Amino acid sequence: MSDLFKDNWFVILIAVIIIAFVGYFVYDSNTGKVASKKADGKDVVASLADSNITADALFENFSQFDGALLYNLYRNAVVEQSVETTKEMEEQAKSMEKTIRSNVSSQNSSTYRDAITQELASYGYGSYDDLYDYALMTVKQRSLNQEYVDAHFEELKDSLKDAKPRIVSIIKMEAADPQNLTDEETKKRDSIDKAIESDSFAQAATAFSDDAATAAKDGLFGYVDSSSSASSTGLDQNLLTKALEMEKGETSDWIEVKNTQTGVISLYKIHVDETDLEKIHQNKDEDVKKSLLFSILNAKAGLEADILENAAKDLKIEFEDQDAKEKLDRYIEQLKGGNA
Repeated sequence: MSDLFKDNWFVILIAVIIIAFVGYFVYDSNTGKVASKKADGKDVVASLADSNITADALFENFSQFDGALLYNLYRNAVVEQSVETTKEMEEQAKSMEKTIRSNVSSQNSSTYRDAITQELASYGYGSYDDLYDYALMTVKQRSLNQEYVDAHFEELKDSLKDAKPRIVSIIKMEAADPQNLTDEETKKRDSIDKAIESDSFAQAATAFSDDAATAAKDGLFGYVDSSSSASSTGLDQNLLTKALEMEKGETSDWIEVKNTQTGVISLYKIHVDETDLEKIHQNKDEDVKKSLLFSILNAKAGLEADILENAAKDLKIEFEDQDAKEKLDRYIEQLKGGNA
């Protein structure tokens, strides 16, 4: 579920914030009526074992979460006014909305609406019915980010120079027992090996791979680098590790991969298509572009905040509450790695 919400799951966070504010309200409502517990001259709002949680410490520790919500509201407004909605974006948002509903409902069949509502609240949206708006904002922000990265690629590419960036392709061969191939399976394996040698990895993948999704794209799996993981890419860790060891144009030997969900073991070959970052950036495949963009955004602290601020320069933004403005500024500074 975290992947669908950009790797941020704030449901517990929001619940804690609400509890904190409710606790403060109860305390404040009873000030002067009931004697409160104090520690070192400060009001205690909760006691845990041998330690006390004071109101001062509670609100100091949770002030950063106020900043996160302010930032999300700010982000929503800037993205909405900076990127013109296209029909393609609308279709992408509808697809994302459908995927989120499906995946979350499969995990929380009875409470998925509440789960989505709580998550959306952390991004500044008021109800479950705002899921499409969240999805559209996400698509539009990706477009804003992509435009900025494309325009500043020369200065941003250095962030990945040591990350072993590469585009990889795969061939999958199903086998009942990889250690004891049947005659038919042996014949297929040999045919794949010969096709790679005489033709190309792409042609062999198209003709023989049992992975339908990549076979339809000449075996193309996508972009990976040293920051990639099995969970973030969907590529088995053994394949990922091997891919990062190889040079452009190299093909691995057959590698056994066990599906963690089904326990089924299959045979794979992985091929490194490209390692030149400039050429990777020029690749037209949408999955490659998204993965490369994600890596660049993660490699440079605060880059997404920089992109938002750059877009906000063209907008007339006024803050009625100076405290809110200062809190937002502090939060953005933290995103950029500052100490403010």
